[in-house]
Amino acid sequence: MKLRTRAAAYGVAGLALAGVVIFSGSALGLLSTTSSGILSVLLTDPPSVPSGVSAVYVTYSSIAVHASGFSDSGWVSFAGGGTIDTLKLVNSSQTISSGNVPSLTYNMVRFNITKVVVEYMGANYTADVASGKLTASIVGGVKVDSSVPAAALIDIQPTVLNLGNQTDPSFTMAAGARALQVPSDEVSPSMREVGNNYSLQGHSWFQTFKQRPSDNLTVSGLMLSSGTFSFSAANTGTDPAIIRMVILTPATKGGESGVMGGSMSNSIFFLLLPDGSMRLVNGTPGEINSYLGSAGFSLAAGALHSFTFRGTITSLLGKRGVSTGSQYDVVLMGSETLATQVVTAS
Repeated sequence: MKLRTRAAAYGVAGLALAGVVIFSGSALGLLSTTSSGILSVLLTDPPSVPSGVSAVYVTYSSIAVHASGFSDSGWVSFAGGGTIDTLKLVNSSQTISSGNVPSLTYNMVRFNITKVVVEYMGANYTADVASGKLTASIVGGVKVDSSVPAAALIDIQPTVLNLGNQTDPSFTMAAGARALQVPSDEVSPSMREVGNNYSLQGHSWFQTFKQRPSDNLTVSGLMLSSGTFSFSAANTGTDPAIIRMVILTPATKGGESGVMGGSMSNSIFFLLLPDGSMRLVNGTPGEINSYLGSAGFSLAAGALHSFTFRGTITSLLGKRGVSTGSQYDVVLMGSETLATQVVTAS
């Protein structure tokens, strides 16, 4: 299930990236090969945002790719950084870096989000970032050699929440990321140009990738009633997954969820504790941001855990309960947006 997104007009702010690769000392020694090839890094996917948001400017830096078969010494860094309006990435992507790297296969890409500015009702607001460091596994890896240019496409999955209200907004953003190789027969010389846009409309390989569930976390057994909420989470990745909070947002007739529509008070919040239990959160929307930085529950790689809450379930301000037969978006959040699904209350 995908939360509804809003499209904004094309726009890029402050984009300035050098298409040069800087090798660390360890990379020069351990990643040295007889040849090198050109690798371009592209970004796609607009965020899920509240109503009234017309732009989400994300400032990023420290882009790097990791060579398969190496440990921490396998990271190769791209110089520079920039700012991009992610709401323009509707069925399209944009090159954020390009350069020469050793002829190897790369299995991960990472970058930092240093600042997020949200344009809301014509004014700009700096948003808190739940986690500024994103690492994405490249599905199947991306092979680079001297004969054929290569490109990796990062699919970021950010969620922007308005923890305030319409007159006094307060934004926070959590994001996850995954990546894949652009088919070699679709890699063009224009992809080397930072800022170049590449349409993803009608590409079956990308649509298949988008329809795949999260590579690291799968959710099953969702059950919700006025007095019980339960689900199971499985971590299929190779690293622990931190889950801090679960948000249940009532879906409206137009398909827009409560959180996305800005109705934080109508949403239900559960805090996940280190012992694997859940606690219902009743309070003010302003408290939610602090919970996104809590210890949360660490789900080990390859592990499965079942979560259950029993008791009267009410919305954040305690004014609304669970409505039988109604649908709710279920969003798991940690240092990133981990998974989204839908459940019908019984």
